[in-house]
Amino acid sequence: MKQLPSPNSDFFQFAETLPDEERAIVKKVRAYMETKVAPIINKYWVEDSFPFELLPSYKELNIAGLGMNGYGCPGGSPLLVGLVALEIARTDVSFCTFHGVHTGLAMNSIYLAGTEEQKQKWLPPMARMEKVGCFALTEPLVGSGTGGGLTTTAKREGDTWILNGQKRWIGNAPWCDISIVWARDVADNQVKGFIVENKTTPGFSVEKMQNKIALKVVQNGQITLTDCRVPDANRLQGGKGTCCAAPGMASGGKSPAPRWAPTKMPSSTPRNACSLASRSGRSSSFRSYWRRCWPTSWPVNACCSARCSWKPKAS
Repeated sequence: MKQLPSPNSDFFQFAETLPDEERAIVKKVRAYMETKVAPIINKYWVEDSFPFELLPSYKELNIAGLGMNGYGCPGGSPLLVGLVALEIARTDVSFCTFHGVHTGLAMNSIYLAGTEEQKQKWLPPMARMEKVGCFALTEPLVGSGTGGGLTTTAKREGDTWILNGQKRWIGNAPWCDISIVWARDVADNQVKGFIVENKTTPGFSVEKMQNKIALKVVQNGQITLTDCRVPDANRLQGGKGTCCAAPGMASGGKSPAPRWAPTKMPSSTPRNACSLASRSGRSSSFRSYWRRCWPTSWPVNACCSARCSWKPKAS
């Protein structure tokens, strides 16, 4: 059988628009995912556990805090941030969720909405992976719909805030160090963000979500806040990103499918048994969806690079 060429899932050649040093980072992340993550990740999906053995090598990639300047972060363009997310998701979207929650949500919330003191305190250790964060917005009753009113409340008493409520499906929560908790201020009904230290804050507890059928490697938790006292110094004083995980998942599904189906399916296998690989790699509906994902991300990244006048958003 003739050897197929290596698949190139970057239809629009976005990576070619990066400067050489950023393109090298994308290639480094792809090589890491293919050589370090792909060979072991299925084991952790089966076990419903996180591959903590990968954290030292992930740290060496120096991509925690990607897109943020200063505070020990590596910097980089918005397009680089998106393409790195795509490369991680191409191999395993669950591991990409861990990366995105820590960098894109937890660190970015502090970077965009924190005081200078908060940035100096939290971002350097998070960039060094000495502290790992999560983003606690979603709730059991209202989901992530802040417009409908969060049920988690924050009440101020002097220089302390008292948080009460629950958060659900929070990625990284069962084991991370810092939670960015969003709660409704009972005084003005506005949503405010708080940096909560998971392991040292009384009233904070988290329970791992069990029996998931998707994203099994990233560990999700249900957080309970019971008269959880947080100093005002940990309240985010203010309040951008684009997701390239979807085209990353698509490219990860497409790239191996044409190679896998002819080599793994015996000739006697009924044609419809190959439908999943066929649909993932060849169907026009899949290609149409995949191609739409790419150009949708591009103008958002371009606008971020040009510093368009959008209000900063971490999520």
